[in-house]
Amino acid sequence: MKKLRWSVAAVAAASLGVSAGAAGVSTASAPARHVVAHAAKPTVAWIQIGANNPFWTAENEAAAQAARHNGFTFRVLSGNNSVSTQSSEVEQLVNEHVSAILITAIDPASMGTAFAYAKSHGVPVISTYSSSPQATMSAGFDEEAVGHDMAVFSLKLLEQRYGSPKGNVAVLGLSLGQTLEEYRIGGFVSVMKHYPNIHVVAEEPTNSLADTAQSLMQDWLTKYPSLSLVYGGSDTVTVPAITVAQRSHKVCDVATKSWKSNPSCIMFTSVDGDPIGITAIAQGTLAGTDLYAPYWAGYQFAMIGYRLATHKIAPHTVVLQALPVDKTNVACINKMQTAMADHISTFNFNGTLTQIAKSYGCPVVTISGGPALKGGQQF
Repeated sequence: MKKLRWSVAAVAAASLGVSAGAAGVSTASAPARHVVAHAAKPTVAWIQIGANNPFWTAENEAAAQAARHNGFTFRVLSGNNSVSTQSSEVEQLVNEHVSAILITAIDPASMGTAFAYAKSHGVPVISTYSSSPQATMSAGFDEEAVGHDMAVFSLKLLEQRYGSPKGNVAVLGLSLGQTLEEYRIGGFVSVMKHYPNIHVVAEEPTNSLADTAQSLMQDWLTKYPSLSLVYGGSDTVTVPAITVAQRSHKVCDVATKSWKSNPSCIMFTSVDGDPIGITAIAQGTLAGTDLYAPYWAGYQFAMIGYRLATHKIAPHTVVLQALPVDKTNVACINKMQTAMADHISTFNFNGTLTQIAKSYGCPVVTISGGPALKGGQQF
């Protein structure tokens, strides 16, 4: 599929007739869709999966700041980890005449009736993190590239440790039904399957719940005593799993020179760059993650909703690019992300994550190698 590469600012600028710039956010070249423009002060609402995850909380804070910066109203609802609740909330928001709805759907395929109801009432719906042909727009990260890159990153760790890619690997997934699960988790596993000496011994969903991740990790410590590496679909489930492994002194400290010679420790890799993940990398307990930066992501998604609500034409798909983090750039990335949180009212969220990181002088980690990406749908 041919894609147009846009800068983050271009998500806004294109609606105003300003020329688009560099890579970092892309839009698929599907036909543009016409949406209803709202004359009054627009309201953008976001239905999250739940309210018990620090990544979502950070997104909500930044989305509210985007609203304050740009003169629209922002609301957030918790789906309470329930598909039926999310469906009811879509219809509720439509009846309240909001201007646009963002939804991180637990199962996008089950939202057809709710999305059709919104469409029939002229309310655009943006499916975040999972692609949905029934939504007005889908917006998320390039999950295919993320799953692939974190698999390659993990392979290199295994090779450093054992001299070749081998070992037992377990995977902490997210929620079954999300298309991002297919790419962020499935993409990782599909790369691992290219290597005959690597065995994916477990792949379990967590529904993004820390308690579930901890329970799984406790079981795996007993069931798989020779576990080499755990990959998690989110730092907010990976880091809680690390704390369980730490109690049994089973975590590889990749900040030391001796970690490769420890036969019984477990390496951890992850995705999303939540502050707890960045802290874990700095401590050496998490080897690396792919940064989504929840404050930056929340700001971007809110602005996508705002532009869709207030302009007549929008791309069908917006793709954001993540930023790899390991021990070589974690200190700088932590400084950048701390600034986002501590100075949210003045932080300049315009630009890609790579552009912002470079403005802070952060080294950019490049991940290359492994099987070729399939290309096509990203999330």
